[in-house]
Amino acid sequence: MANLALSTLKLFVGVISGSHALLADALYSAKDVVTSVLIIVGLKISKQPIDQEHPFGHGKVEFILSLAVSIILIGLTSVLFYFSAETLLEGIHTAPHLIALWTALLSVAVNVFMYKYTRCVAYEINSPVVGILSTHHMADGLSSVAVAMGIVGSHYLGMPWLDTVVALGETLHLIYLGGEVFWGAFKGLMDTAAPKETVIEINKVARECSGVEGVEQIRTRMVGQELWIDMTVNVDPDLSVGSAKVISRRVEEQLATHIPHVGDIGVHFKAKPGSVPEMAEIQKEISLLSRDGEDDGADGGRA
Repeated sequence: MANLALSTLKLFVGVISGSHALLADALYSAKDVVTSVLIIVGLKISKQPIDQEHPFGHGKVEFILSLAVSIILIGLTSVLFYFSAETLLEGIHTAPHLIALWTALLSVAVNVFMYKYTRCVAYEINSPVVGILSTHHMADGLSSVAVAMGIVGSHYLGMPWLDTVVALGETLHLIYLGGEVFWGAFKGLMDTAAPKETVIEINKVARECSGVEGVEQIRTRMVGQELWIDMTVNVDPDLSVGSAKVISRRVEEQLATHIPHVGDIGVHFKAKPGSVPEMAEIQKEISLLSRDGEDDGADGGRA
């Protein structure tokens, strides 16, 4: 509701005051209104349980919605950029009314508060869409600061064109933000792995589990808010299958406890490499026999 009220206020004041920069700033808040709606829809869908048609859950809906937001944002700001550039090139400028200045300062205060609040929420639930909203609130606050500076310059520094220049800069920044959101959503849809630091922590937690002789493979994927882990650990070859399964379950429990926002964990086990020398010798002999057979066949063919 705060974003909707800010967007409406800035749009109204921007029109009556003649501030192009405040009109562009209204688009920042309008963008956040759309993002907030998509967050509500995205979280509701992504929390649905796994079913037969969606064996990996519904987490990717957040990335799909982020992609849609980015495309809309880039399209709208491109149109606004065109009109701002056209206004600047016309060369006829008037300083906006000072009511736009007070509106911009109010917007700064609201966006700083909303940035701190949404940043905390994004960290707690590990939501990419809420994280995007938090970043946008900070961008909105900075945008409103620029609007205020442009209005002050237009009135008191004898530069009435400064308001339009600020509007032009804002649209370029919005296009940049749209590109960032697009790229983040694209990587999410392509099953991006967890950050390197998280993979290192997974490796450390697994190696510290009793019975684990080593970690052979770790594969991770981000599914919306959740981290999915698939890994293979090495165990003593003399253990029974039942004992090895107990170790795997122990690793899963430790990962679920120490790694935040884990959605699904699959831990497989294998005998420690090089721990069965007899098998290695047998494989070597089989390889040599096969090679000798191929050589004999080749000699026979030449004869």
